[in-house]
Amino acid sequence: MRVEGINKNIKIRGRVYTEGEVVYLNYSCTSLEFTCKSKKVSVRLWTDGHKGEENFLAKMAVFINGEDMPSKYFMLEEEEKDYILYENTSEEKVHIKLMKLSEAAFAKVGVKGFEVEGELLPLDVKEAKHRIEFIGDSITCGYGIEGVWNVDTFSTKQQDPWKAYAARTARYFGADFHLISWSGIGIVSSWTDTGDINNDWLMPMIYPYLDRGLENTLGHKEYKTWDFQKFQPECIVVNLGTNDTSYTKVDTSRIAEFGESYYEFLKTIRDNNKNAMIICTLGAMGQELYPEINKQVARFSLEQKDTRIIDMPFEVQDEADGIGTDWHPSEKTHEKMTAQLTETIRTVMGWEKED
Repeated sequence: MRVEGINKNIKIRGRVYTEGEVVYLNYSCTSLEFTCKSKKVSVRLWTDGHKGEENFLAKMAVFINGEDMPSKYFMLEEEEKDYILYENTSEEKVHIKLMKLSEAAFAKVGVKGFEVEGELLPLDVKEAKHRIEFIGDSITCGYGIEGVWNVDTFSTKQQDPWKAYAARTARYFGADFHLISWSGIGIVSSWTDTGDINNDWLMPMIYPYLDRGLENTLGHKEYKTWDFQKFQPECIVVNLGTNDTSYTKVDTSRIAEFGESYYEFLKTIRDNNKNAMIICTLGAMGQELYPEINKQVARFSLEQKDTRIIDMPFEVQDEADGIGTDWHPSEKTHEKMTAQLTETIRTVMGWEKED
């Protein structure tokens, strides 16, 4: 049987854009999952990544029957192609999850339909205990986590947000989660090699929208806003400022400029998430702007009379733990970040590790 578009028996996770019968997986860790009785399941996928360099192809993962780590990875090398997700000698009940691992900044992916040799069964997904939203940059995307600094040139093959601190933290608590993350992005300036401000694409520009980056690629001139009622996180983790440092450096006026923009972005987050605990973090690749974040969080709490916001510095990565591509955190560093963040969430939220 052919299954296309939105279906009541397919679970969507993450900010996912749909157009006609195509479901687009763009942000890191966006996924579709379902249960069926079948001996073979395939999916037709579209991507724009084939037009670019091979280092920036879309990377996908397949999880079977609730496994913790994917049993299959594959790259999208053609504009449109059918991919086998599951195959068995006999027809059996199986749960399949298809996830996008490469990030929104690179190749886009459209799911044009599943072919199930058998029947699609009623949705059987346990509701998560908790909900977390992560707002971040390349660190949250798992950039370079499978590469080695000064050895590898970055490619999306080395990218794995499922192994990064955000997804690890969500799994620790058995939480459903969204990643709104984009490599190189900042609050007042995204990454700049020249020291001049780079404000063409900033997190405050994309956070209110469903998927502004994808709609740009599709040629849209107007963008759908995100319906914040669709996913109401109990906890929001903001990990931004690493890229802004390339602009602010130690310039006090630029640091103050960052601080004002950070404060305004906190207002945007709070306006759309009235009850969430907000945890503001920074540090794995450098803590230069953490004092300013600490200052703005204290100011926000005081001026907005907001008691549900805190800040937490990540420890700076240690070369002894390995360094990923382009000086990004290794998997070991992400494990340490997870330990720090889960302890903070346990303390402020009262959550416990999922059994």
